[in-house]
Amino acid sequence: MGVIDEHLVELLKGPRQPVGAGRRNEAEHVCAILARIREARRGRIALMLMTPHAYLDSIRQRGITVWFRGEKLANPVDHPVTFPAANCVAETYRMALDPGTQGLMTAPSHLTGERINVSNILWRSRDDLLRRIEWERAVARRTARGALRSPGLDALNALAIITKRIDRERGTDYRTRLDHFLRETHEHDWALSGAMTDPRGDRTKSPSQQIDPDLYLRVVERRRDGVVLRGAKAHQTSAPHAHWHLVLPMGCRSGEEDWAIAAAVPSNAPGLYHIYSRQPGDDRRVEGSEIDVGLAAFGGCESLLVFDDVFVPPERIFLNGETTATRDLVHYFGSFHRHCYGGCKVGIADVLIGAAASIADMHGVLERPIIQDKLTEMVHLAETMYACAVAASARGEPVEDVWIPNLALANVTKLNVTRFPFEIARLAADLAGGAMTTLPSERDLRHPELGKVVRKFMSTRSGIDPEDRMRILRLLEYLTHGMGSTYFLHESLHGAGAPEAMRIMLRKEIDLAPHIAAARALAGIER
Repeated sequence: MGVIDEHLVELLKGPRQPVGAGRRNEAEHVCAILARIREARRGRIALMLMTPHAYLDSIRQRGITVWFRGEKLANPVDHPVTFPAANCVAETYRMALDPGTQGLMTAPSHLTGERINVSNILWRSRDDLLRRIEWERAVARRTARGALRSPGLDALNALAIITKRIDRERGTDYRTRLDHFLRETHEHDWALSGAMTDPRGDRTKSPSQQIDPDLYLRVVERRRDGVVLRGAKAHQTSAPHAHWHLVLPMGCRSGEEDWAIAAAVPSNAPGLYHIYSRQPGDDRRVEGSEIDVGLAAFGGCESLLVFDDVFVPPERIFLNGETTATRDLVHYFGSFHRHCYGGCKVGIADVLIGAAASIADMHGVLERPIIQDKLTEMVHLAETMYACAVAASARGEPVEDVWIPNLALANVTKLNVTRFPFEIARLAADLAGGAMTTLPSERDLRHPELGKVVRKFMSTRSGIDPEDRMRILRLLEYLTHGMGSTYFLHESLHGAGAPEAMRIMLRKEIDLAPHIAAARALAGIER
C-alpha cells in the first residue's frame, strides 16, 4: 500500500485514542491529513515517514517479548501500563507529519536526500545541535515525558564517530555497515533504542572480574556467520517500543575483548526479552481511572533487556573486540545524552510550571508577590538548564563527519539537571498545597452520593470547576512524586550517568593551565 493510501486509511479510521485521553479536534485531524497528502503528492515531503498509527501497529505486530509483573504481554502497546510510553514514541511520528511541527521534527537524510525523522539523523551542522534541543523540549512539553528515542539518536552519532576512526586505523568496514543500517532505518522510519548500561554487578570490578561474567553483555560464541550475545542491558528507556536496539559496550580493558561489542539487534530477535519495570503508582493505570493517574495519555518506561544467546550477523556488528575504542565511545555517548537533558527535562519543567501557576490561579493567589517569586524562580531554573544546552550546541564542532556539542558544557548541562528539577518540584509542591496528596479518588467524585460532597469541599473561588482543580492537582502529584517523578527527578539524577560521571568528564575536558597562568600574571608572579 502506498503512503498516500495509508494516510487515507488513517483518515477513515480516525485517531486511535487511549483510555481517558481527550479526543483530538476532528476538523484539525482531517485538515492535517489532507495537507499531508497534498504535500506528498507534490513531492515536497518524503513518502517514507511513518504515520503514528502505522508505527503503533508495527510494534503490535513485531512479536516483541515483554514481561510485566510475571505476565507475558500479548504486545507492548495494548496494555494500560505500556500504552502511554508507546504513545510518547508515536508522538514523534505525529509531530513529523503535523504541518505545525514538521519543520522542527524532520530533516534531510544525508544518505537518501529524503526528509526523515530527526530522531534518526547524524548531526551535520551546529544548527542540527541547536534544533535538537528545541525539538526535545517541544516533545516533552506535549507529553510531560519526552521523545523516548534520544538514546538511540545518541548511540547512532557516537557510533558514527568511533566506527570511522576504527576503520581508518585498522582497515575494518564498521562504518560502511553502520551506514547501510542507517539507510535502512531512514527508509523504514524505524524507532531505535540505545542500550549501553549493563547491570554491572560489583562496581569495584571490571567485566572480566565479575563473579558472573554475564553481568556485562558479552560475546559467548564467535561463528563464521556472526556472534552470539549473552547478558543484559539495564534501565533501557522504552526499549519494548523500538524496532531495533543499538547495543553499546561500557569501558573495557585489554583482555576483555568479549565484552567490547556494539551491534544492531532487532527488538524481536529470538532469545531477546524485555522485563518491564514497576513505577510509583502504575497500578492506577490498571484501575482505569483517568484523573487519579495524573496523566493518562502519555508516560514512560524502563526495561531490563535480557539477551539469552542472541545471534547477530556480521553486517549488524559495529565493534567487535576493539577494547581501546570503548572508552571514547562511552565518552561521546554519555556526553551527547547529557546534552539532550537541557531540552527534554526543561519541557517537563514547562508543564510543571504551568500546572503550578494553574493551581495558584484556581486558589485565587496567582498575582500575589510571594507566588510570583516562586514561579519566577522555577522559570529561572528551567531556563538555566536550557541555556546550558543551547551554549553547548552553539560551541559545537565537527569530529570526523559528525557535529558534536561542546563536551564540557554538555556535562555542565547535566550537572545542573541533577539538581534543578528537584527544586522546581519542591516549589511546585509548595504552591500546590496539602490537597495534592490528600485528594479523594475519582470514584468518590463520580459516586452518586459522595460526588456532591466531594465537589462541595473541593471548590475554591467562583467559576472554578472542582473537577478541574482535582485534575491539576493529580498532574502535580504525578510529576513530583508519582509516575512522572521517575522521569523528571530520579532520571534527572542518574540518567546518562550519576553526577560523579559528569565531574569526571569535566576534569577530562577542562584545562586549568590557562586559569593558573592568568591568576599568576595578575598576582605579579612571573616565574
